[in-house]
Amino acid sequence: MELLRFTGLERHYGANEVFHGLSAVIRDGEKIGLVGPNGAGKSTLVRLLAGIDRPDDGRIVRARETRFGYLAQNAAESGPATLRAAFDEALARGAAHEWEMRATLNRFAFAEDDLERPLSEFSGGQRTRALLARALLEGPDWLLLDEPTNHLDLDTVRWLETFVARDSRAYLIVSHDRYFLETVATTIWELAGGELVTYDVTPGTAYSQFVAQRAERRLQQERAYEAARSEQKRQRAVIDELRTHGSHNYSHVRSREKALERIAPVAGPRKERRAIGVALTAARRPTGGIAIEAIGLAKAYAQPLFSNLGAKFVRGEAVAIVGPNGAGKTTLLRILSGDLAPDRGNVRYGTGLTTASYSQSTADDLPAGVSAADAVAQMGVTGEEARALLGRLNLGGDAVDKPVEAFSGGERRRIMLARLMAQRADCLFLDEPTNDLDIPSREALEDVLAAYDGALFVVSHDRYLLQRLAQRVIAVRDGRAVVIDGDYAAYERSLHEPPAPARPDAPAVAASGEKRASHAAKLEVGRLRRAVAEAEQRVADLDAAKRELEQRFTGSELYDDPAAVMALGSDLERVRRESELALGVWEAAVLAFEAAGG
Repeated sequence: MELLRFTGLERHYGANEVFHGLSAVIRDGEKIGLVGPNGAGKSTLVRLLAGIDRPDDGRIVRARETRFGYLAQNAAESGPATLRAAFDEALARGAAHEWEMRATLNRFAFAEDDLERPLSEFSGGQRTRALLARALLEGPDWLLLDEPTNHLDLDTVRWLETFVARDSRAYLIVSHDRYFLETVATTIWELAGGELVTYDVTPGTAYSQFVAQRAERRLQQERAYEAARSEQKRQRAVIDELRTHGSHNYSHVRSREKALERIAPVAGPRKERRAIGVALTAARRPTGGIAIEAIGLAKAYAQPLFSNLGAKFVRGEAVAIVGPNGAGKTTLLRILSGDLAPDRGNVRYGTGLTTASYSQSTADDLPAGVSAADAVAQMGVTGEEARALLGRLNLGGDAVDKPVEAFSGGERRRIMLARLMAQRADCLFLDEPTNDLDIPSREALEDVLAAYDGALFVVSHDRYLLQRLAQRVIAVRDGRAVVIDGDYAAYERSLHEPPAPARPDAPAVAASGEKRASHAAKLEVGRLRRAVAEAEQRVADLDAAKRELEQRFTGSELYDDPAAVMALGSDLERVRRESELALGVWEAAVLAFEAAGG
């Protein structure tokens, strides 16, 4: 059943055309993901389909006697005063009863006491849940959701994924969350360059299929474009040849020219946004040594966030910090970076380690009143180098002379990235680096971070990013911080796949043996990497102790006490022996690490 059909939609703001000629259909039961770069007009299209705005041209036909629910992009920032007021609005507009409101309250994990609470006291994720509950309580036949995963933590996004996937109604969802789209979408609409293209996909691998189909489509476009150009050149050459040799059949020449003019021009493939053409580089080559050691860390505010956290992290290692909103992820990141003191414990940094941070509040972190170029130059590079860095991040020309306040959220993120690159730090601390970025910008940022050779600590709700980067995970929740010696995929499996009972079924064991072996090998490489780091740190500690003892021998007052000289000489000899032993242990650890493929 067709719920909505639109044809020839056109929308512009003044002289700026957003899109024209858009046509598509929404059918019952479809889960449509609407994607595209920022500024392509995704929210504009959704507002037209919701009837909030009117198109400048085109037609929208909605099925009779059907109702839709609408969740706006910034709905969580406004809306009714209390949860009860939100539900009362839904009851007034729909046909639901009080008991259904109570059932919805429980279904969306709200307590009875929450009804009278101001929505302003709820987290962004809770407000989104409340307004989605209101939309569903109105009894719509299908739903329009504009960026519903904004402000949601991973637990709530997983809940929303499950809810949408199991709901039989149709959805049109604007989202930059590739993992969410991968899970729920049956169709992907891509809006870019004023064109809307539809891709049929399968939930579970939806976004991956879209990427593959889009690449194939663009390849076909390029081939068709090149073939058309070749044919036009061939026909033009024939006409030129006829003229060159003085053909007296003017009508024949003119006929060919008219035929060439009548050929419909083939549009060239749409130019893709240029990938970020620069790498993040650490000041020193990663050696496997200790980057950061957490020793008995504890932090509490009204409630304990975590306690007795101890772990070692090596240079070149990427660590994801995950957990619900309010669990303490950003707090832990700030403690590890040295920006915040723990209540107990301490953080130890590798010798000579340089660090840099990338926070959620880019507008606050960028210096006010300066140009983008100057903001980057403040990190210790020349003005020419600053402009080159920004240009490689697709912020070039005169734009870099604008004050940082004039840039969008996504553009300010790129300025922050340029500042990071200018610092050449050995260790990065990133707090929600993909916020405000569209999918192309997220993918470009991932490419840069994946090639970074320093240590990396990242707090993010972007599971695609975490899946690609993370080698270890710190899970923060319920007053605990647990270090998981496995990548993000292993962490996700631990949440969703309880251990299966052992079975004597040999074929089943064989089928899964390769995966287990691969995972075990990855864990073994991680263990050996940490063994190298610990051995290297031991060598460094002993070298420092040896230098200190040797320095004490230079003090003239020492030689007034022969017993002290003998004791110091004995200590120095002991440290030298231990240093030689530690060096042997380190060499053995390095050989084992390299033999394991590290």
